[in-house]
Amino acid sequence: MRVTLLLGFITVLFGLSIWVILSGIWFILGFLLFLLFIIVSMGYADTAILFYLGAREVRSNDEASFFQAAAQEAYKLAVPMPNLYFYNGTLERGYVLHAKNSYSLVLSKSLIETCNPEELSAICFELLLQVKKGMASKRTRAMFILGSISWASHSVVALFTGLIPNKEIQQSADWFLNFLLHPWLNFLFKLVVGEGYFKKLQSLMSDYPSETERLNRLGLKLRRPLSVHSLPSRKLIELSSVTRNRHFQNILTLEFLPHEWDFFFGNEETIRA
Repeated sequence: MRVTLLLGFITVLFGLSIWVILSGIWFILGFLLFLLFIIVSMGYADTAILFYLGAREVRSNDEASFFQAAAQEAYKLAVPMPNLYFYNGTLERGYVLHAKNSYSLVLSKSLIETCNPEELSAICFELLLQVKKGMASKRTRAMFILGSISWASHSVVALFTGLIPNKEIQQSADWFLNFLLHPWLNFLFKLVVGEGYFKKLQSLMSDYPSETERLNRLGLKLRRPLSVHSLPSRKLIELSSVTRNRHFQNILTLEFLPHEWDFFFGNEETIRA
């Protein structure tokens, strides 16, 4: 419900802004963009997120372990075989996207390279469990909204800084945008999805002790969230991102959103282990 309210608010705000501010040919272009946003948000949110992440499709002969793990866990949970993608990012992340009857698993390239077949199976099970329990579509819409805000913000800034030939000024503008944008996107994600989503998922996982144990073992191999998501660490990563392309900054924005593994692997027992 909260995701729907946020999407409705942004849609109304977007529409009113076009009606009040634009006129002539700019109004027509803005109206067409408004229609495109509505169409994408209604049926193609997963495709938009794949674009924001710069994801590429995985073929069965490219990443055989990932493909086999996804097929096995989809059969176990009695859900359709998902489409498989990978992307190049900074953090080891995995996402499940659900829009209409389309399911996709998206893993960072470094995560695929790090995990053995058992760990990949645990990841696929945890992600597909969200599909099985009807949770994935909510998170997909939330990521689409916040990813769209990030992409639009970087695009607008790029239009203005593109007129300035000084590369240092362009990078400073990008870093300042990240500095202002990320806390608000993090706040909105917590507001519309909330910690309750991850608590519910953890409760569902507790019914599958074998998969939970394998997932917790994976947590010992990944970066500790307390070190990665501390303010100095985040700002250093954001600062280094401005030397790369702007599309990479959209990837970083989605990676910095709260993730279930931060919740699962952030407990005291895992940290002690």
